[in-house]
Amino acid sequence: MAHIITKLENFDNKRTKVTLDYSEVTFLLYKAEIRSLKINEGEALTDEELGRINDEILLPRAKKRVLYFMKNADKTRYQIRKKLREGLYPEEIIERTMEFLDKYGFADDEQYAENYIEELKGSRSRREIEAKLRSKGLSSQMLKESLTNVTAEDEYAAAEKALSRKYPQGIAAEDKNKAYGFLMRKGYSYDSIEHAMNILKADS
Repeated sequence: MAHIITKLENFDNKRTKVTLDYSEVTFLLYKAEIRSLKINEGEALTDEELGRINDEILLPRAKKRVLYFMKNADKTRYQIRKKLREGLYPEEIIERTMEFLDKYGFADDEQYAENYIEELKGSRSRREIEAKLRSKGLSSQMLKESLTNVTAEDEYAAAEKALSRKYPQGIAAEDKNKAYGFLMRKGYSYDSIEHAMNILKADS
């Protein structure tokens, strides 16, 4: 099967965006690679030629990009896929890269959630933690299971810490409503708020 090179266009100073089969497949190649492969707009690539591009250029590059992306901190599967799509990697390459990560036990969303919750519980409300994890693409079911590790005591401690940072001298009577609203906006429960405000009530 032949793949029509529908369009070649400059992506930046070094790379060219290659569009095949009228936008069904797009990817980036360096300009030197375009010249070396003798790719020209309007011509065709065979399955074998496209396979070599995938196997010898795009897949190794995607793996390298992801490992660098994960170098300083773990990432969720959603974040990894998003990063690769931003780099215009074809879906086939993205799936093969995810398979590579799975082979070595990387990109484990369950472990990511567990570590993230362990780091933040006691200093952030359960709802804050949930919102942060949801923004990283974790599923509702996984969040429901993982967040059972956040206890009422963790919520009490987090609410108290939040208020002590906001009101280091304690909460004066005239600040009570503001303090209550402050914790409500951060997602704390009524019980957690009452606990923290009683602990940090300023002497009258």
